Amino acid sequence: MSVEHLSIRGFRNLASVELEPAPGINWLVGENGAGKTSVLEALFVLARGRSFRSNQMGAVIGHESDHLMVVAHLAKNDHRPGVVMGVERDEGGWRGRLGGNDCQRVSDFARHLPVVLLEPDSHRLVSDGPQVRRQYLDWVMFHVEPSYLPAWQRYQKLLKQRNAALKTGATHELLNAIDAPMIQSAEVLNELRAAHVSELEQTVTALAETLGLRLPGVVGIGYRPGHAADQALADALLDQRERDREAGFTRVGPHRADLVVRVGGYPAAQESSRGQQKLLATLLLLAKWESLSAQPEHPPILLVDDPVSELDQDHLQRVMDWLSGQEQQVWVTATETGPKAVKMFHVERGQIRTVV
Repeated sequence: MSVEHLSIRGFRNLASVELEPAPGINWLVGENGAGKTSVLEALFVLARGRSFRSNQMGAVIGHESDHLMVVAHLAKNDHRPGVVMGVERDEGGWRGRLGGNDCQRVSDFARHLPVVLLEPDSHRLVSDGPQVRRQYLDWVMFHVEPSYLPAWQRYQKLLKQRNAALKTGATHELLNAIDAPMIQSAEVLNELRAAHVSELEQTVTALAETLGLRLPGVVGIGYRPGHAADQALADALLDQRERDREAGFTRVGPHRADLVVRVGGYPAAQESSRGQQKLLATLLLLAKWESLSAQPEHPPILLVDDPVSELDQDHLQRVMDWLSGQEQQVWVTATETGPKAVKMFHVERGQIRTVV
């Protein structure tokens, strides 16, 4: 569902913003520091309730304001009517409205406005530890599988109970009572994740061929469930119980899972250059966007911040050519003007104007 009108107030260095973006590609051009990325950040805050640039929301509120506000009018499509969603944040917290009603659940905003972000630190999806890739996988699953969120919430609740019991020296009987339903929830999560990763690998393979990315081998995607593949989770938990007691937390399970990325059969994090990691991250994020695009009720938008820092000119052209043929909305920031078939906005010192 594309954004057909966007209002931004009190957000970093941006002046009051009123934009009417196109349903296709929207290109924000301007010098570094002009405020381009802040527009993408505002959309991200609206959809996720947080910034991708700062852990402190106080840093996002403009110096001349005591609060920020972001409001988006989402266009109707064949599967649902249009809807207005907005958030207001200050040092004391946040308030949200969705479809004319007060709403405090970030998950509702995320479901109505799925966003995929490609930005200069995206290579961390490949280079960093499993937590980054678990978050990537969890967000995809949240949008494409309705049963995933309740299963994940149940597992997290039981995991918290188990960790608390470990720290207080609980008896084996109590731990057994917690482990049984936690293992059941874990099996549901692992089954859902593994099935989607299999589909994701097919999407990645097809997309890599379509884009013609120059990578040193075939890209492989796999799922590692957070315990030894040749051992049942129940046995792994029992084997690790005394170590878990010493550590005060649970060392195996879906909360330790990983999305394994390989190129030419080798681990991408260890065997790929930084440039190749950027290409792989781009491929994974575009595959995520394509997977979410198959959900007709809430199609995603793609936010691409400074793609020149991620891609060389040849790969950038390939990606832009592909994006121009997609139906979903795209927002791109750049220091140079974009292709002719885009809607152009010029950003200068926080002011934004449409380029005719």
